[in-house]
Amino acid sequence: MEKRLKQCLGIDVSKLNLSLSLGFLTDKLNKEFISHPDVPNDLSGYKELLKWLRKSVDASVELLVVMEATGVYHQGIAHYLHSKGYSVCVMQSGRVKSYARSLDQRSKTDALDSKMLGMLGMLGLERSIRLWEPPSEELQRLKALSRERSSLLKDRTIENNRQGAISSSVYRNAKALKRHKNRLKLINGQIGSIEEEMQDLISKNKVLRNKIGFMMSIPGISFISAATVIGETLGFASIVNAKQLTSYAGYDVVLRESGNFKGKTRISKKGNSHIRAVLHMPSMTCVRCNPTLKQFYNRLKPKKAKPLVALIAVQRKLLILMYTLWKNEEFYDADFETKKQQKREALAAQDNNLIAQLVS
Repeated sequence: MEKRLKQCLGIDVSKLNLSLSLGFLTDKLNKEFISHPDVPNDLSGYKELLKWLRKSVDASVELLVVMEATGVYHQGIAHYLHSKGYSVCVMQSGRVKSYARSLDQRSKTDALDSKMLGMLGMLGLERSIRLWEPPSEELQRLKALSRERSSLLKDRTIENNRQGAISSSVYRNAKALKRHKNRLKLINGQIGSIEEEMQDLISKNKVLRNKIGFMMSIPGISFISAATVIGETLGFASIVNAKQLTSYAGYDVVLRESGNFKGKTRISKKGNSHIRAVLHMPSMTCVRCNPTLKQFYNRLKPKKAKPLVALIAVQRKLLILMYTLWKNEEFYDADFETKKQQKREALAAQDNNLIAQLVS
């Protein structure tokens, strides 16, 4: 009998059901799979899944559970299995789709997707797979509040446009205009209430309050901007470097070059749109009041066809700066680049003096 080296459960999550496929990698590098009928995406389905796992898995080999991030539908099963002591990995959709394309699999069903996720999990022998950890309750609430505020801001824009259209119409209706004003007043009140709740939530957490203070030390970054970025990234919990952060926010640059052809570069926008939206106004403020970013913007602006391209580069740099201050727990230093250059020049001068002494 072949010995099992690794076992992985792939779960394809939908709103109502969970599609399951349990895969095994043997010592002869053969892959075996056991399927199970779909179970409901609720507590009864979780218990049925747990009962099946206890009968099917090899207790001497660690089990890895792999699923794709699907909005909020994967959170229930991820929290449940993590609480039972299983190693859970929640993968971003971009990585999953890239792996699926490499399989040259033409059909797409929930059963095939769960099998594909199981195969992806077994690649942990060749490449590191980061395990999922449940975020804190405060960060989850902060993310929900920032999403609700973002939705209300869009509703306010719609109501402002409708109110303007009614006011400019020749056959305007005074009662309709009054109703729109009341709706706009209600939306503004709810936005203010959400912002107060966000401030109250952060003020009760000393660590979170101090770290957001580091980010707000950047000229142009407000409390709402910092809180939204923290909520959307869940405190940069799964971010390990600046490159991954820019890709998560959709600021990664896409190149189109082949032979003599050189297309226009652009950002992918395949990421968190809420982060990009909340950094737009701070970037416009930073290019006026932040000397370092202002110099960076003025250097890029003449080289770009549109000023917005240079402004997006400022947003990307601003996001990386916020991440750096959060991780290092440091306040913003406007003279950091100058001090860094002076330190390099001093080290270069020391090296030159040492070389001159050795030669003499």
